[in-house]
Amino acid sequence: MVDLNFDEARLDEMPVFYFINYINLIHDNFLKDNFNDIAPRDFTYLSNIYYHEDLSQRELADLLFVSESNVAQIIKRLEKNGYVKRDVVKDNSGKKILSLTDKGESAFNSLLNLIVEFESKLFKDYSAEDKDKFREMIHDYCERAAEY
Repeated sequence: MVDLNFDEARLDEMPVFYFINYINLIHDNFLKDNFNDIAPRDFTYLSNIYYHEDLSQRELADLLFVSESNVAQIIKRLEKNGYVKRDVVKDNSGKKILSLTDKGESAFNSLLNLIVEFESKLFKDYSAEDKDKFREMIHDYCERAAEY
C-alpha cells in the first residue's frame, strides 16, 4: 500500500483537484489489475454510452472534452473487440449512434459491480447521509467544472 504522505497541516492549502487526480490514478490502477482488454479510459466511454441513449460520436466527444477523431479511434477498437456497435441513423447516413453490444453491456456491468464493491470499501466508515452528501457535492463540483 502506498503512503501518500499528506501533510495534515497543509491539507487546507491543497486543491481538491489534487485529490481527484489521486483517486483517478488509483481507479485506473484498479481497472488495469482487474481487466486485460479494457483500458481505464474505456470504462469512461462504455459508461457514457450506457447512460446516454442515442449518443452520437460527436456528442460523446463533447461529453468527454476530446476530439471526434479520438473518439473514432477508441470506438473502432471497442467495436473490433465486440463491446460497442455503431448504427447509422436512417434519416442521416453521416450520423452514427453508439450502443453497447451484449458483450459490452456484460463487461460494463462487471466493471460497475467491481467499482461499486471497491467504493463500498472506501466508504465503509461513513454514514449513508455522508455518502449521499459527498455524491451530491462531487456531482455539483463536476457540473461547475464543466462550465469552464
